[in-house]
Amino acid sequence: FAVAVVGIACGGGESKVVDQYFNALKAKDNQTLTSFAAVIFDKPVEKWKITRAGEEQRAAVTAPELAAKVKDLEVQISQNTKDARATLDAAKVEEVKALRRAGKPLPASLQAVAADFDKFNHSDVELKKQLSTAKDVLEKERRHMTLSVGNVDNLESVSGEVVSKQVELDLTLKDQQPAPYVMTLRKYELQREGPRSISRWVVQEIKPR
Repeated sequence: FAVAVVGIACGGGESKVVDQYFNALKAKDNQTLTSFAAVIFDKPVEKWKITRAGEEQRAAVTAPELAAKVKDLEVQISQNTKDARATLDAAKVEEVKALRRAGKPLPASLQAVAADFDKFNHSDVELKKQLSTAKDVLEKERRHMTLSVGNVDNLESVSGEVVSKQVELDLTLKDQQPAPYVMTLRKYELQREGPRSISRWVVQEIKPR
């Protein structure tokens, strides 16, 4: 396993990544696959051939932006809760809830309270949905970074580039003719103090072409 990982990290070419991936897939070696792949191809592959390797594409890492979005949404949720407590009369809110549970109409004296309560409650629900989505996106990005460079702390302060490349393949599935697919590879080249960290390709996606 260690030899396989070193080969992927230091080989410098996409062919080694492709070979490591499909050899591990063929051997049903999920431990090796999950060490450098975000996806596991769900069909039996008997043969594979690289037909074309695209140019590397570079972009700034998005982890700081994603982490900042999570923090901002947490602040908004907290502020919404504080505003609700400062604005709403807790006793009257309970009256509104009790009348609604009983299916009774609200008197005019509680209409404004109900409207304010609904406004704050709607904001709370929507913000928490956005936070859940933002956390999922950030965690996915963290997993991909970890596969490429190992554990990364303080995502808010990470800097560097995300390098991606598409590799076109002919895959021969069991009892089928060769079919065109494209594999997307990604690696993270981070700027960190100390010795330069190893950055290895991660298999990001495989789909028909």
